[in-house]
Parts: sequence; structure tokens; C-alpha cells
Amino acid sequence: MNAFWQRFMANGPSETEAPVRKAATCGAEQESAISILNRLSSLDQPPIPAIWTIRTLLGWSTPWLARRGIDSARLDGELLLAKALGARRIDLFLDPDRPLNPEELADFKALIVRRAAREPVAHIVGMREFWGMTFLSSGAALIPRPETELLVETILSHFPDRSAPLAFLEPCVGSGALLCALLKEYPQAIGVGSDLSAEALGLARRNVEKCGYAARVELYQGDMDEGISERLFDGVVVNPPYIVSGELAGLQPEVRDWEPRLALDGGEDGLTLLKRLPALFWRRVREGGVGVTEIGYDQGEQVVALFREAGFAKVELLMDYHRLPRAVVMKVEGREEV
Repeated sequence: MNAFWQRFMANGPSETEAPVRKAATCGAEQESAISILNRLSSLDQPPIPAIWTIRTLLGWSTPWLARRGIDSARLDGELLLAKALGARRIDLFLDPDRPLNPEELADFKALIVRRAAREPVAHIVGMREFWGMTFLSSGAALIPRPETELLVETILSHFPDRSAPLAFLEPCVGSGALLCALLKEYPQAIGVGSDLSAEALGLARRNVEKCGYAARVELYQGDMDEGISERLFDGVVVNPPYIVSGELAGLQPEVRDWEPRLALDGGEDGLTLLKRLPALFWRRVREGGVGVTEIGYDQGEQVVALFREAGFAKVELLMDYHRLPRAVVMKVEGREEV
């Protein structure tokens, strides 16, 4: 083992050291952060093993990350080690006593330094699973969350015929994961996505191409349905920004410091964009179609009231797997009266 790695393993940031954030990701600032980590002693560090294997390295990295506030320290260590080795996570369990060479150790070290700075694992490894698919992930858009799969399930329940030639619209398309998940389930469907962020649209376009759906998707830069031709959709799905502006500072560092504020900030009451959805759904959802939006856990009654006041007779509040309010769905009926 080279001396540089040996020094790193024997030293680490003290428990009171302020986290190094985005500076730990590139160039000279990254080297500075690593130098700081190497200089600071950690007295409760586990003993240094004679040979670093997959097993011993994960045994060391798990408490090291946990002491730095990482709740999923073991899982994150496994994902980062798989990334450093260019392997699958399952490969770690198939050959746990495989020794690592100095280059692999150095690669892993760089990755866990970034994670200790609270950079999300999805950004570090550059991908995230959603609906059984693997998507590219970066700071350009929100990381797809498992809770958002409820929106896909809702569409599936309303349109049981998977062969139907449906049309979907997703404003605030972000990474494109939600729209791609719908196209996976409906092979004859088409999708339209929009986003204010050029960076998010670039990520969405790469994911659409990665999934092989480029011929079935149109992407527009604009506010909500701005720039999209006059047409109706069978379903409109939205995961809008809905966090109250004053609560952003209290979010986990992985969210607050690394995900785009544009995709998080819902304004003074968290409802700035949600208040615009009733008009959007009346404007864009065909008769008999549905609109569904994700919401904050404490916004259910307010959002349901917004849609009922706008004339939607069939509005339903949906719970996630934690039994918390997660989405609101409404069916468009009586369009001729609007």
C-alpha cells in the first residue's frame, strides 16, 4: 500500500470539522480538501488492516462515513466502492476477500471524501435507479425519488390498456425519469416535457436517448406548457417545486447544497406553482384524462381544495408507502362547461 493511502486511512477530519462541500469535487480546491483530511487526526479510527480487501475496506469506511452524518453509510460505501472498481454492487459480495491495488484505493478515497462532504451518492456515481431503470444523474436536476413512483402507479391505474396510443405531458421534467418510466409502460405512447432550466433539459435529453425513446419525446425549454403547440394530453404529470422558501435552509445538506433551488423552492407558502396547476390541467388534459401532481406531506388539504375550487369534481389525495400524503390526482370531466 502506498504511503499516501496509509496516511489517509490513519487520519480523517475531526468530528467538529465543518463539512467541505462542493469544493471537494474538482481541481485545486479538491486537493486542498484532501490535504486537510490527511492532516487532521481521528483518534477513534479502527486499526489499519495488513491487507485492504473489499471486506476490510467496507468495514473501515462504514463507521468513517457514519461519524460524518451519513445515515446510509454501509450502502453508500458499497455503491462507491463498486464505482471505484468499475464493478456491480453484487460483485462485492461474490468476492469479498479480493485485495485492492493502490490505484483502486486512491479512487475509492476520492469518492468517500466527496460523500463525507455530503455530495449525494447519485451525483458521485452519476446515476440513479427509478422504476427499474437506470438514469443519468447530476446537479442539473432533482435526483429521482422512490416516492415519485406513485405518480407512475397512478397513471397505470387510470389507463390499464398498456397498448393504448396515449400522450403524456410533464412540465418540470427535470431528469426525464418520470416521463421515461411512463413510456416504458406504454410502448405506443408519446411524451412531451418542458423545463425552465436548460441544464435540466440537457440531462433529460441524454436520459431519453439512453432509454431509446428519442423518437417518441419532444422537449421544450419554457415555463410550464410555454411553447408547446395547442393540443390535449391523456395525462399530465408534475413533480413541481413545493418546499416553503423559509424551510430550504433546514433541508439535509445533500438536498440544500447540491440540488437545484429552482426545482425545490415553492415560494413563501410552497404553493406558488401548485396554484397554477388547475388552469394547466383544464387547458391541457383531454376529457376523461387525468392530471397528477406530487405534493409536500403537509399540503394535501390545501391542494385538494385548490382543484375543487377550480371545478374538478373528482379529486383524490394519495398516500405514499409511509402513509403520508404524496400526490393529488384529478379527472377532467365537463370540459364543455369551461
